[in-house]
Amino acid sequence: MHRFLDALSRHLAALTTLLGCLCALVMALALIAGVFYRYVLNASLTWADEVALLAFSWSVFLFASELVRQQSHVRITLLVERLPPTMRSLFERLSLLLVATFGALMLWAGWKFASFTAHQVSAALRYPLWLQSASVPVSGALIVLHSLTQLMQPTSAPAQGVTP
Repeated sequence: MHRFLDALSRHLAALTTLLGCLCALVMALALIAGVFYRYVLNASLTWADEVALLAFSWSVFLFASELVRQQSHVRITLLVERLPPTMRSLFERLSLLLVATFGALMLWAGWKFASFTAHQVSAALRYPLWLQSASVPVSGALIVLHSLTQLMQPTSAPAQGVTP
């Protein structure tokens, strides 16, 4: 089971990274175009800010889930590093359980909010606002998957990012 989840997590992480990079590129290009039109051509693009905000939302939440997989979020490990290996492993697993719980809350609350915005549209482009809101539950689901994959990792292997 762990092998399947690990492969799924790995493949989704690669897709997430690709989509996150594309969203960041779209965001940067939309902002550059908006600034260029505003200050060089003395005209404004009504859609640039909305596209940038949509792409920003997706890139932030997609990369947040990828950072959970890589265990690269900011952590304070001063006390945990001083614990014996078995206690350290226990605290690492407790941390992963809390992260998975947070991901589940993101999934639940994000789903409710996306449902709330299902019939709303953006001001300039008139795209459905659930497209932006959906970034939260998607990220939550990915966070749950990555956390559970790490939780199911055999205990004999040292946790990633922890020095024995």
